Amino acid sequence: MFGKIKVVWLAVAALLLAAALDLYALAASGEQLYFRPEGDPQETVTRFFDSLKAGDYPAAYACLGDYATLGLENEAGNGESALVFAALKDSYDAALTGACAVEQRTAKQSVRFRYLDVPQLEAAAAERVEGALEEIIGEQPGSEFFDGEGRLLTEVTDAAYAAALSRTLAEAERYYATAELVIELDYTNGQWLMRTAPALLSALRGGVA
Repeated sequence: MFGKIKVVWLAVAALLLAAALDLYALAASGEQLYFRPEGDPQETVTRFFDSLKAGDYPAAYACLGDYATLGLENEAGNGESALVFAALKDSYDAALTGACAVEQRTAKQSVRFRYLDVPQLEAAAAERVEGALEEIIGEQPGSEFFDGEGRLLTEVTDAAYAAALSRTLAEAERYYATAELVIELDYTNGQWLMRTAPALLSALRGGVA
């Protein structure tokens, strides 16, 4: 197959593990002391996804109890990786589904999260590489497209892939996917903070393992 197929790996960095273990106090009678946490855990979930969509990553990270960063603020490397990374972040959208279930210091909120399926996008771009090569080379290929052993030059295959990817990104919405997530939260140090479950991290990476 013609072309050099590149896979964009989106690295999600776990820099700090900030979740703290909470202890319940016991009353003098030996019975457990219960209290009503302040604030609404649903507001934390809403703020996280709203901040994510707006590109305000510090505000989004402030809603997490176990990570200080998810790497979304970082540069994505070369030009093609950067284009895919930008399209991925532009695809983010979320809607809360159902009520938030609260039990003492923990809570759960269902969320429908939309993201760009990066593997599907890259597979679609790969299928267009051969056509892009034909356009570049034409019906009468010249020697400037090949090396001394008759193989296509790397810059030619790179150009074909870039063209194929550009055309695929122009219709990126065709490759959107939806994840049904259950966001869990803990009441820690006077605030509701989210846990970043593997399903959420996978969706934020665009389905890249």
